[in-house]
Amino acid sequence: MSGSIDMLPGWALVYGRRKVGKTYILENYVSHDVYMAVRLDGSIWIRGMDLDHLGAVGDVPRIVNRLLKEGNTVVIDEFQRLPMWVLEDIARSHPSGRLILSGSSMRVSHEIMGRNSPLLALLRPFKIGPVSPSDLLVDLSSMYGPTKAVEHAPILRDPWTVTFFEEKDPLKHLVEMLPHLVPGLVGEIFSADERELTRTYSAILAIIGSGDGDPKKVAKKMHDRGITRTGASSNVIPYMNNMVEMGMLERTKVYGKRKYIYSIPSFPMTLFYYLDSRYTISDGSVPFDGIRPTAENVHRSGIESLIADLLVEVVGGRKELIKTSDREIDILVTVRRKPALVGEVKWGRASRADVDNFLEKVKGLKCRKVFVCRRRIESDEVEVLTPKDLVVMAREHIEKATEHLI
Repeated sequence: MSGSIDMLPGWALVYGRRKVGKTYILENYVSHDVYMAVRLDGSIWIRGMDLDHLGAVGDVPRIVNRLLKEGNTVVIDEFQRLPMWVLEDIARSHPSGRLILSGSSMRVSHEIMGRNSPLLALLRPFKIGPVSPSDLLVDLSSMYGPTKAVEHAPILRDPWTVTFFEEKDPLKHLVEMLPHLVPGLVGEIFSADERELTRTYSAILAIIGSGDGDPKKVAKKMHDRGITRTGASSNVIPYMNNMVEMGMLERTKVYGKRKYIYSIPSFPMTLFYYLDSRYTISDGSVPFDGIRPTAENVHRSGIESLIADLLVEVVGGRKELIKTSDREIDILVTVRRKPALVGEVKWGRASRADVDNFLEKVKGLKCRKVFVCRRRIESDEVEVLTPKDLVVMAREHIEKATEHLI
């Protein structure tokens, strides 16, 4: 992603939810002449010029326009904190120089990409999400070995967790930190003029994080809580799609149907909302030992999601769902609307009987069949992948992608 931004000429918009590494990428991997960061109080921190800060935004258009007309590359981080008139004035310099805007507010989706935006069609958008599973597994395996790499990856895929990561009992340390961090991370998504929507968005996140990703179920619960006037899914889907655009939610198609199920792609956020819905961990008074079994179950689901994302990345397809009354398959990757890979993850004890049960579930699907477990099980009918195999797969994928770029 960072290489793509750096190689692209012209103006660009870098966006995504809070704490996915946007600032780090821009500061360290994207070449620029001047870097500006807009603070919460409206002042501007500057690097690359004689002055190191501006107390107010009034001089920003004049300075930025001059730099752009001189052919410089200017980065403005947290640009959504600027008044719209500032952005409108800066837009007049297009296509001079190179402007890179970075932000994480919902305003990015609503206004900067909207039809009334002064920057509409002037910026090439780049959405930054969590760390790719292949990169993460390869890096972590060199530090912890393949099995621990897979187990730690759902936690560390969100870069903000690195500061709080403890190799000894990482799940316990993460759960203890979540009530102090997640509400603030979610709250910062909304700009001052969107505060009245915070309750709606937060409620949707909480419902989906608790395990209900069907829009109909989300809408019913929102109505039951008095947040929406009716229980129609049309009342919540626009909000959910906004959060998909920002990287707060993920939308997965149900195979063979015109239906989508929503989930939170961040494992730490999913863990917080799931545990909070059952044990109210947000008040910080619940001992971890009492909720450890539930946290470990959610963790195993996080491992399953990470492996599914890795297989989607390797195959180059689309993640879909098969969940019916008589059949539920953990992983389905489609290519051109047809199944290309089906898989199951058994991270606890796994036996030949589990492989046979998996084969029974996927009978009739003519595609690659993958069974993932911690220790190898011999089978001629299915491709059994261990943590070591996953790391090798991730490394080969990275090498192929690098060769393609060269």
